[in-house]
Amino acid sequence: MGEFVAVLISFASIPLLTRKKVSIGTAIWICAFILTIISGLGIFTFFEVMLQTITDINRIKQYIIIIQIGILGVLLKKYNFIDEIVDSLMKVVKNIRVILMFIPLLIGLLVVPGGAIISAPFIDKIGEDYNIPKTNRGVINLIYRHISMHIMPYSNGLLIVALLVPQISIYSVIRLNLIFVTIYCILGYFLYIRKVEKTKIESTEPVLPNFIRLLKYTSPIYIAVFLNLLFGLPFYIGLLANFVAVYILNPSKEFLKDIVDGFNPKVLLSIVGVYLIQNTINRMDYLNSFLLQIFSNNDTIMIGIIVSSLFFGITTGLSYSSLGVILPILTQLSISHNQLILFTHFAFAWGFIGYFFSPLHLCQLFTCEYLGIKTSDLYKEYSRFIVYLFLTLIALYFVLTYLIG
Repeated sequence: MGEFVAVLISFASIPLLTRKKVSIGTAIWICAFILTIISGLGIFTFFEVMLQTITDINRIKQYIIIIQIGILGVLLKKYNFIDEIVDSLMKVVKNIRVILMFIPLLIGLLVVPGGAIISAPFIDKIGEDYNIPKTNRGVINLIYRHISMHIMPYSNGLLIVALLVPQISIYSVIRLNLIFVTIYCILGYFLYIRKVEKTKIESTEPVLPNFIRLLKYTSPIYIAVFLNLLFGLPFYIGLLANFVAVYILNPSKEFLKDIVDGFNPKVLLSIVGVYLIQNTINRMDYLNSFLLQIFSNNDTIMIGIIVSSLFFGITTGLSYSSLGVILPILTQLSISHNQLILFTHFAFAWGFIGYFFSPLHLCQLFTCEYLGIKTSDLYKEYSRFIVYLFLTLIALYFVLTYLIG
């Protein structure tokens, strides 16, 4: 019981600390420290776990990828790649509804925390031109900005899956994620995009040159994925090609300096903190045996995944925080390979929902701040979307379990 109390108290500290303007990364580290002390593991265990977390070779590879992705996002913004992408997109697509979806989707490929602030000005400008209510602009920006984290192999959540469940391919999880995210996008379209007047953008410029330009300026986002799919090249190596592409397209004399300036330790601090919590919880024998008992029962495993995922997602405002707790337990179960993939997908999806609607969600906070809308108004606009997503995942559980479980 003491370990449950320790988890509740330590995770309750995260929203309290963030309200005091403590960064989410620092708050997660403090949470890990409180968890270690209250659970009775002791301060020496905290430092032992910390050393294990920062020196593990597989985690170090992930830390490198996270640093690379963060720097890449900064470079693409600094060198106006975003403007080039949006400009060429508008000349290729010429449909305002499609553009409203694609702008946050493309910017979401940068995989940077709070990235919705980058797409918010574009959506706001289109919203002004086409009389879209501000709350609708906010919801559209948030929904389509988060597609990439389900399907980009080097998103933080999928990196954690690759590390903690190496016996399954992340592309197997991505295939299931794609089913959920397709329904997610369709719901977003019918609830919000369809309200926008269907207008065709007039442009006399030819499509093909702008399509080639679009491929060119988005290449620093997707090259590493192709290299991994075609040749199995690890992302921490493949991403170097993305940097080369940025330099070729924008050969700045300040390139190396800009790389150094683009390093943001806050993201790294957050994910190391999540691993720190995961390693700490792994040492809590009673808590692990209880969760293992819940997850080992076919009647309660899905309930355990849903409750755990929502709890960790909402309290941390991170989509991947629950994965560090749930996935190690799933790997201990006597379940088939297909079931492991299935439950990993649902841990991912429910964790995403907890994060997406969390009051600590950075993208939500930044979007509301930029558009000047109240969070309460945003949640009112969200209400039906929340219900439909819950029903979608429940229905998917029964369908996918029948087909592949």
